[in-house]
Amino acid sequence: MGRASLQWTDEMLAALGRDKDAVLAERWGTSAKTVNLKRNSLGIAAFGHVDWTPEMLAALGQVSDASLATRWGISKASVVAKRGALGLAPMDSSRGKHTQHAWLPNEVMLLGTASDADVAAQLGLTVAAVRNARITRGIAAARPDKPPIAKN
Repeated sequence: MGRASLQWTDEMLAALGRDKDAVLAERWGTSAKTVNLKRNSLGIAAFGHVDWTPEMLAALGQVSDASLATRWGISKASVVAKRGALGLAPMDSSRGKHTQHAWLPNEVMLLGTASDADVAAQLGLTVAAVRNARITRGIAAARPDKPPIAKN
């Protein structure tokens, strides 16, 4: 014979969608499938699922991920994942601007021609942004006081 039917309490029903089905199933001594079927029958979204509205999508990259997560009552990881999936740059909350620079071809041509600090000052960027862009593109650092590195 099969198992006795699970007796759903108000507390159990309230927990549906607030944790993973498998975690709840283990806590209650039942299968994840049983929890999944009950949650679905009540129309409760799975834990971590977000129904992204047009307003939420429009805010991605315009406000810090942490602020949006708090505002919407979801995890920061969910915000980061959705923003990343859409190819949107994050907002740097400490300076109120995007943390990624869209490099133009003429700006890329400057990388490695002078010190990262000089290029950063010329472009109005941080030294770290210039250094990261140079390294990502495999461009060697400028060596104004040293002879070029010989390639064998």
